[in-house]
Amino acid sequence: MIKREETEEVRLAAVGDLRMTTGQRGSLRPQLKSVSRHADALLLAGGLTASGLVSEAELLADELDGLGVPIVAVLGARDHRTGQEALLRAALTSMGWTVLDADSVLLEVRGLRLGIAGMTGFTGGFGLDFQLWSAVREHRQADREQTWAARFGGSLAALAEQGADVRVALTHFSPVLGTLAGERETAKANLGNGLIGEVIDKAGADIVVHGMARRGSYTARTPGGIPVHNVAQPVIAKPYVVLTLPVSAPVG
Repeated sequence: MIKREETEEVRLAAVGDLRMTTGQRGSLRPQLKSVSRHADALLLAGGLTASGLVSEAELLADELDGLGVPIVAVLGARDHRTGQEALLRAALTSMGWTVLDADSVLLEVRGLRLGIAGMTGFTGGFGLDFQLWSAVREHRQADREQTWAARFGGSLAALAEQGADVRVALTHFSPVLGTLAGERETAKANLGNGLIGEVIDKAGADIVVHGMARRGSYTARTPGGIPVHNVAQPVIAKPYVVLTLPVSAPVG
């Protein structure tokens, strides 16, 4: 491994829960057209559409076309409403997006290697009383979640082996309870799952970005100390935030 000192940085623009509708046509482009001046990539933390319609995804892709930065996204809860997830992903990837589903991508930005692993995530709470949750979870659903989490963690860990200078964990549902401060207690079990945070801590990451918690808080940390940012649009209250991550540059 080459020795490096911190002299460079990666800048990530991030936002979640845009919830695109046909009535928003023409509204996003003016807000995001400057993103390439401030960031090296745009991360979308789910909640891409209002109703899970392919037409909404196509409109969103059109609004964000030509921004001049790579766009990496995960689907959110609303994007699963119609069962057309594959069609939504196809519509977005056809416009050059990367839509992650418990897998990862390694981008080169200004000569640096930016690794992003992403998945939607899932509900289930953080050791909260499950009677506050909507229904008793079936064992097979829990098994599927364990499988998704394992795939996601494996993808995140593999980025280190691939030489990523920066590793980002991108989810829709929250991996920690901390960014749910401000949400109703009865809602918190539906907004994320501590298993996601455990997997991220085990695999390692420089930062975690998520959405979903629209009444939550902006920052927290995983149990292992990794910074977590809730970038749901109502929380950040602006078109996007820019997260700056220092990168160790080669010495000598």
